[in-house]
Amino acid sequence: MRRPVFDRVAVIGLGLMGGSVALAARARGAAGEVRGVDPGLDRADPIPLVSLAEAARWADLLVLAVPLEAMDDAIQAIAPHLRDETLLTDLGSVKTPVAELARRHLARPDLVVGAHPMTGGHAAGFAAADPELFSGAPCILALSGGEAPYVVDRIEDFWQCLGAFTVRKSPEEHDAIAAALSHLPHVVAFAYALGLPGDGELELAGPGLRDFIRIARSNPKLWCEILLMNRKRVAEEAARFSKNLGAILETLERADRSELERVLERGQARANEIERRQRKNTTGERRR
Repeated sequence: MRRPVFDRVAVIGLGLMGGSVALAARARGAAGEVRGVDPGLDRADPIPLVSLAEAARWADLLVLAVPLEAMDDAIQAIAPHLRDETLLTDLGSVKTPVAELARRHLARPDLVVGAHPMTGGHAAGFAAADPELFSGAPCILALSGGEAPYVVDRIEDFWQCLGAFTVRKSPEEHDAIAAALSHLPHVVAFAYALGLPGDGELELAGPGLRDFIRIARSNPKLWCEILLMNRKRVAEEAARFSKNLGAILETLERADRSELERVLERGQARANEIERRQRKNTTGERRR
């Protein structure tokens, strides 16, 4: 049996993502002991609940799983209680602002490695947490360049032990990738859902439509903050999407069957490539 990556892990924020980290760390042996912090919960069995200050003083690794709008307050609140050797990671969906907060408020920003596991779901709260949520999922480590190498390696080991495969990017690179692969797709799904027909027709929706707009069921408050924090990158990706959509509409207007088919085939090829890569990742091949 492998030795835990960290003896003591504390997760601040036990929603879907943070709760899943806590359960996965416990189930997969990534931590010897796991504790949680969440003022909104009376209990989170089997994860013991403690105060934020106690967690910061106790943990070898702190995992910040709070909403982006609460990240500033959380980092400031833990700063006075951190031990010199405590490592930090987070689950924020936008990395550049979080990296700036760590540099501004923490005495040892070199002990912080931002992370974004590219997985989730529309359900919220600890009741929806799943210890297998990260299995086969990509996790981007957002490195500012000042992190101690051993810190990066240990936090990478932690995420891999949870079942994720990791890639290393800068915070700026991460935010551009997330805008294309996650943030803009949510915008499109929300926008399309806004234009759906009246209630009488919705019962006729098939599985294709339900699959397409599933992510529009995500938490609007959470996504409002994500989109605002990464609005420049999202706007850039939206312009690219608009150009591609315009090209398709042009071929429709001209009734150009051959060009329309070529455009759709190119889109299909990209979708098939995503599916192929996801199958590869879930069958045990890992990339660093």
